[in-house]
Amino acid sequence: MKLKSLLVLVILSFQLFSCKKDIIIPDITTGMVAYFTMHWNNYDSINNKYGTSNNVKEMLNRRGESNGARNFKHDDTSYIDFGDHPNYSFPSNVFTVNCWIYPEDTFYAGSIISKRNAGGPFEYSIDNHFNHALMDFDNWVHDGAGTVYGTDPLNADAHLQMNKWQMITYVADGIELKVYLNGELQDGTDNYNSGKTFSDTNAPLMIGTGGPWGVNFYFDGGIDDIKFFNRALTDSQVRYLFQK
Repeated sequence: MKLKSLLVLVILSFQLFSCKKDIIIPDITTGMVAYFTMHWNNYDSINNKYGTSNNVKEMLNRRGESNGARNFKHDDTSYIDFGDHPNYSFPSNVFTVNCWIYPEDTFYAGSIISKRNAGGPFEYSIDNHFNHALMDFDNWVHDGAGTVYGTDPLNADAHLQMNKWQMITYVADGIELKVYLNGELQDGTDNYNSGKTFSDTNAPLMIGTGGPWGVNFYFDGGIDDIKFFNRALTDSQVRYLFQK
């Protein structure tokens, strides 16, 4: 009797194992061309490149780890300068930019990431200068005379949540630019402007400052885990990034 029961158990276990579907894990590594860990060492681990910081402090990251993220203050003109690198530009017009932020004050406009100089050349700036409650992917052709995606004021908005970690993801596929907040697609897209393209300029990649022509907007709050991809991530891949 015991032998029969054991045999039944083995058969049932085999059937359950055979019916179990393989779990498909979304690919969030292919095409990653830059990863700014934002720990105490200001390091881009993909390109083995260190940034130079100005008045930037440590803070707890979203997991509660000390020195796990960086804190920026408008009044301190805080920023990290990573200089120029080909992987920081998007001349194919196809890319994904993913980052975690902790906004503390939006009285002033602020920029999370930018690659431009105040007087040019220009590429992009993730900032809230159109509306302090919304983050947009401000973008230009190299001389600032027009945008690659959208028309000012832009439509792919991420609504900021104060004093709370949140993940913002911009995805451009050569047709449109869209934005996700905490892994969820937001309303509003910015369409590709035919004949326009991003350039690989010598402008530095700056974290914590940026903006349009003639100004520098300094971010107030935390920034962590910035990733650049040279491809457009799918909905499921963005959601998986948020779960990670």
